[in-house]
Amino acid sequence: MSDHEKRDAEEAFVQEAVRRVLDGDVEAFAVIVNTFRNLVAADLARRLPPSDVQEVAQDAFVRAYRALPAFRGDAPVRIWLLRIARHAAMDFWRKTYRRRERLLDDLDDGAAVRLEAAHQEQVARQQADDDALQTARERLNAALTRLSPDDRAVLTLVELEERSMQEAAKLLGCGLSAVKVRAFRARRRLKAILMAIESRKENET
Repeated sequence: MSDHEKRDAEEAFVQEAVRRVLDGDVEAFAVIVNTFRNLVAADLARRLPPSDVQEVAQDAFVRAYRALPAFRGDAPVRIWLLRIARHAAMDFWRKTYRRRERLLDDLDDGAAVRLEAAHQEQVARQQADDDALQTARERLNAALTRLSPDDRAVLTLVELEERSMQEAAKLLGCGLSAVKVRAFRARRRLKAILMAIESRKENET
C-alpha cells in the first residue's frame, strides 16, 4: 500500500468517526484523538516548551470537538486539526507574554533586569536544544531516504506516528506477525545506516 493509499484509508477512518460524533456518538471522538494524538504532540513540540505540550494539545482537541459541527471536509481532518493546534499554540504564547508583561510591570528595575536576563538564558538554551533536535531530524531523514519504501512505511507508522502494531498491519495490508518482523528488520537497517552517518560525520571533523 502506497503512502497516498494509507493516508486515504486513514482519512476515511476518521471521517467515519466525525460522522458518528455529529450523529450524537460522543465517544467516537476518541477515535480522532487516538489517531492524531502523536501527530499533534509532535507538531506542538516544535513550537512550545516541552512542559506545556500536553496541556496545549488537550486544549487543541477540546477546541476541535467544539468546532466539529462547522467542519465541512474542505481539507483532510489531520490538516484541519493541525491548524487548530497551531492556533492553540499561538494563543499560549499570547497569554504567556501578557503574563510576563504584567509581572515586569510589578517589579522594580533591578528585579525586572534579572528576570529578563533569566528569560533570555532560557531562550538561548531552548534554541540550543532546537538546533540539536534539528540536526537529529536531518540525520534521521537522511537515513530514512536510504531505506526501501517498505521499510520507510513501517517505520513511519510504528516509530514516527507511534501507531500500534495492529493499526500498522491494517494500514499496510498485512498480518500482525508480518508487520512485527518487518518493523524489527527495518529498525536494524535504520540503526546501521545511522551509525554509518555518525561515523562519517566524526571522520569529517
